[in-house]
Order: sequence, then structure tokens, then C-alpha cells
Amino acid sequence: MSYKQTIGMRNLKSRKLYMQVYDEIRDYILQQRLSPGDKLPTEIEMCATLGVSRNVLREAIKALEIAGIVSSKPGVGIVIQEFNPDFLFQTLFYNLTSDSESFLEQTLAVRRILELGFLRESFDSLKEANIDQLESQVNIMDKICREKLGSANEFTFGPDFYQADACFHNILYQNTNNTVLCSIINAIWYCDRSHKKAIRSKYMESTVNKHRRIVSALKMHDFDAFSIAMHHHFNVEYKSESPE
Repeated sequence: MSYKQTIGMRNLKSRKLYMQVYDEIRDYILQQRLSPGDKLPTEIEMCATLGVSRNVLREAIKALEIAGIVSSKPGVGIVIQEFNPDFLFQTLFYNLTSDSESFLEQTLAVRRILELGFLRESFDSLKEANIDQLESQVNIMDKICREKLGSANEFTFGPDFYQADACFHNILYQNTNNTVLCSIINAIWYCDRSHKKAIRSKYMESTVNKHRRIVSALKMHDFDAFSIAMHHHFNVEYKSESPE
């Protein structure tokens, strides 16, 4: 067997041309230090400079739009977008997501580490008005839970319950001034929403109680109790199997 046959490298020429154009335009934006609202050269100018067809250029522009880097506006041109971490991370998790149990467990593990890692920042940043907002979200979850209580059937959380739960965690970290943290947490919530397993009413009740415990600790201004409640929050798993 020849050396050429055993080597495991790919031919770089196989990389699609529009992705090479994508890289060139991205590097141009960085080198020129373009800011949100600035415009790229016209399609005709870029095609001439890059030596590619308009179809190839438009594929690259489309990829840049999907990444949230630019937007193409008729009559205006191709404009640099404001950086949006929410868009970035939701796109990332959307492309990674699958129905596999392993992936869902991994995303939950990431969220758990992030939320528990920023407990002190969360606790110190929360105001009384925020704690009232947190309690309002728990009350929404509790109302929905009571409507389901006693049901022997399996069901998903439902959009209203899910929204209240997600809003609760968003409020916990919204004052930390860490947009990357909040964006990653929200992206994981967005991913998790599409893969909620069917659960029984007793687990929904457990969710309400866990959040109520967090609020109680915050009302007492007790960080240790808050930390214990948050760790407890992530230690309960939801099961879809029939009760014994």
C-alpha cells in the first residue's frame, strides 16, 4: 500500500467555493473594522474582486445572514448586523440538536454548571422587584399544575408552564450583566422545549415546589438556603414511566 493511500487528509480543493468566499468576506469585515449599520461593497464589486459568480457570492451572503453577521436589504445593500448572542447560540444548538437522550443530558449538564456557577452573582444582583417577579412565575406554574393535578395520564409541560419556568430562570440571571451566560441558558431552554418528555402530574408538582423553595430562600435573603435550593432543583429527574 502506498503512502498516498494510507494518509487520511482531505483535498482542500474539495471545500466549497462559497465557504471560501464566506471566509473572505468575514475577514474583510474584521480587517476593515466595520460596525453595525456599515455596508459591504456591492455584489458587482465583490464578484469582480473575488473572481466568483453572483450565484456563488449569494450563497456566501446567505450563510452570513444565517450566522447573523449581515442582512441583505433590498434597495439598501448588504448591511453589517448588531452582534446578537441569542441568535448565535440558538442557531448553534439548533444545528447540534437531535432526538438522542445523550444530547439532551449534555445540554442539561451544561446549563446546570452555568447556573450553579453564577449563584453568587445572581443572588447579589436580584432586587425585591425581581423576587416578586419570580414568585409571579411560580404562581403561574402552580395554577397550571393544579389544573393537571391528579391526572393519571402522561403529558408534556405545555407552552404556558414551560414559558413561566424559562422566564423564572431568565429573571434569576438577567441582572448579572453577562449576556453570554443568559444567551446560552436561553438557547438551552429553547432546545429543551422541543424535546420535553412526557411526565406525570406529580413531577410537575415537584417542579413548582422546587421553584417555590428558591423564592423562599431569596425572600429570607439567605444565600446558603438559596444555594441549597438551586442544587436541589437540578437533582430531581423527571420520569415518564408508570409509577410503581
